[in-house]
Amino acid sequence: MKTIIYKRDYQDCLDYINRYWEKLICFHPKDRMINLGLPNPYVSPSAGIFKKDQFYWDTYFIILGLVKCDRVKLAKGMVDNLCFLFRRFNIVPMRNRYYNIGISQIPFLTSMALEIYEKYKNNKWLLKTGEVAEDELANYWMNSKLTEKHIVHKGLSRYCDHFITHLGAEHESGWDMTSRFKDNCLNYLPVDLNTCLYKYELDISAIQKINQNSIKEKNYLDNARRRKKIITQLMWNERKGFFFDYNCKTKKQSNFYSLAGYYPLWAGLATKSQAEKVKDQLALFEYKGGLSNTQSENLSEEFKQHDYPNGWAQQHYIVIQGLLNYGYEEEAKRIAKKWLELNKKVFIKTGNFWEKYNVVKCTVGKSNQDRYPIQSGFGWTNAIFVKLIEELSE
Repeated sequence: MKTIIYKRDYQDCLDYINRYWEKLICFHPKDRMINLGLPNPYVSPSAGIFKKDQFYWDTYFIILGLVKCDRVKLAKGMVDNLCFLFRRFNIVPMRNRYYNIGISQIPFLTSMALEIYEKYKNNKWLLKTGEVAEDELANYWMNSKLTEKHIVHKGLSRYCDHFITHLGAEHESGWDMTSRFKDNCLNYLPVDLNTCLYKYELDISAIQKINQNSIKEKNYLDNARRRKKIITQLMWNERKGFFFDYNCKTKKQSNFYSLAGYYPLWAGLATKSQAEKVKDQLALFEYKGGLSNTQSENLSEEFKQHDYPNGWAQQHYIVIQGLLNYGYEEEAKRIAKKWLELNKKVFIKTGNFWEKYNVVKCTVGKSNQDRYPIQSGFGWTNAIFVKLIEELSE
């Protein structure tokens, strides 16, 4: 049965989101207390404990919704804020807090820049942002001379914070916390990180084409091809039909299924045959309310919020866009509708959108008891809701 999404069915939710942006917009131009100053207004994840914070990877998913809500100027300013932080600290910190300037997050700067460029069409701005991405790639993710070394095996990178701890590295992944790394994050070459760096190289090559620099265009394209080959060798499992993280200490693939395995579809790295097999693994994650972040078995004894049964908006977008990239429109719409219906159901019951959801019980998501209370709002949840409606509705 064909899945159809009607925009009119979600109008109350869309109206709420459009009003709610104002509660999340901050302007904090000077360093004060724990927050670093940023030159442009920005969207925080929530009006609660994350107020005044601009997170790195949140920004990509938030601007996907801002662009659809005709707030391109705000979205562009957020990208400029990240570039400002990089030029100041030689790192894009995970957020604009003093104690986070030694830790980054999964990199999406080129994806943000090209998203804005589609609307903004300013070559000079794109090239300037592309230069920051080049420096970030070379000086942070691919710099073997750093004490907090990221590039560790066959030209691929890991997560690694300035304290060089497994816990800090897991925070840098954005999956804080998860059973995916078995509390040994420094030992893993993550499939999502290296796929994002592959896309960086492709994106920078495309930016250099606009810049008419054919030498750099070719160099970055060659680098992307080399990275793709190594990712495929180390992380693709033909028998299981899925992409896995690679443990460079044991020299073995992980056997843990997570939605990180869909990033190669989002970035266009997977072959058509690989994409078909990865698509067929959706049943491992799919429930009434959408996709759980991970497999349901062999999880840590202590619950971790990026594990089953929680689902997250940003990971839904990665999977859905990945499926669309390879022509799996029906599967993408089916998952999108489940997620939209879950968001709507909980919104009707609670009056809010939320950071994460329990996709099995179709309720607000489960939090780690020893970390922070679940946040309503919520920046990337609102943004991805708008993005999916605008892209996939009739």
